Amino acid sequence: MRKVINNFLTALTFMSRIPVKIKETSELKLNYFPLVGLLLAVIIILAEYFLSFIFGLEIRAFLLLIIYIYLTGALHLDGLGDFADGFFAGRDQEKTIKIMHDSNSGIFALVTLILILALKFLLFKELLLRDSFQAVIIMAVLVRYLLGFVIIFVEPAESSLLAGGLSKRSETIDLFSSTLTTVFIFFIYFYFTESIFLYRLLLALVLILFLIIYLVRWSRKKLGGITGDIYGTIIELGEIIFLLTLAAF
Repeated sequence: MRKVINNFLTALTFMSRIPVKIKETSELKLNYFPLVGLLLAVIIILAEYFLSFIFGLEIRAFLLLIIYIYLTGALHLDGLGDFADGFFAGRDQEKTIKIMHDSNSGIFALVTLILILALKFLLFKELLLRDSFQAVIIMAVLVRYLLGFVIIFVEPAESSLLAGGLSKRSETIDLFSSTLTTVFIFFIYFYFTESIFLYRLLLALVLILFLIIYLVRWSRKKLGGITGDIYGTIIELGEIIFLLTLAAF
């Protein structure tokens, strides 16, 4: 049990900035990613409960977005920004990699992040208006679960130490465990909330899969494989697609 807890804490430190201490040797396992998403979602849902006694809807949506960014340490946003700078610059593979590794953000990153954050704020607001903010649980769990398939089945780019290291440490059995965890979380969620948006969930799943396939093919063409920045891009854009699907139907 202690090893399980330490492995979960390792995944938590990898995918968030929640301060935890790991006292023993542990491994970074993708089967804990859905649980990390669950914890992040529960925290901002609790934050929404307390903020609802103090602020109006728009201020709450803005503060919840700030809290969510803080919890993730803006790691995925950083990946999305690097992706935008590198892929939209129209350069060859070597220059694309150099741009993505540059710590300075370019105009493509700036514009992309502004638009994504503005859109997520509006989508958080829409969830609050519909009194369905608890759906962020499904959002946070689903995209991190799907990321496991990318880690297992998509070859990392030679230039990415993060993607390469994570891919080597991951096994198919981890994905099976992650699937069981995700199904259990979904079952509990729908059982207690009695929410009925299964067709929207399936549509969001299909759209996110199309996004992943597109990004994987583009990444193979531009970089020769997947990178940690693409992981972050998948999470950020996957969450946007999920929220847009809920808002549209």
